[in-house]
Amino acid sequence: MKELVEYFSKKRVLFKSLHEVDKTLLKTRKKLSIFSSTDTKKNYHSIFIITQKSRFLVKNAIELEKIEYELQRLEKHNFKYKHLIIGEAVCSKASSYLKERGWQLRHDFM
Repeated sequence: MKELVEYFSKKRVLFKSLHEVDKTLLKTRKKLSIFSSTDTKKNYHSIFIITQKSRFLVKNAIELEKIEYELQRLEKHNFKYKHLIIGEAVCSKASSYLKERGWQLRHDFM
């Protein structure tokens, strides 16, 4: 979590609160870490860190949207910023699919 805070502080985003969400509450077994946070300007951020060895495809993007919807229901608010931190290659169609829906893709974290 410390690396995450340092990473976003370099991007000039300071968090007032940051906590990890349990994956079992969202009914998923995927290899990902989910964080919910509030910055100093009172904007809500959802941060998904995915560690997988294969390419991130459109079907993965659709599943990620479903998980994010469940997170909204769990936290009882919408997120202004949605971040996806991924270390592997992303399909161009999946990338455009997520960017159309307001996601910010980050490849330089890992």
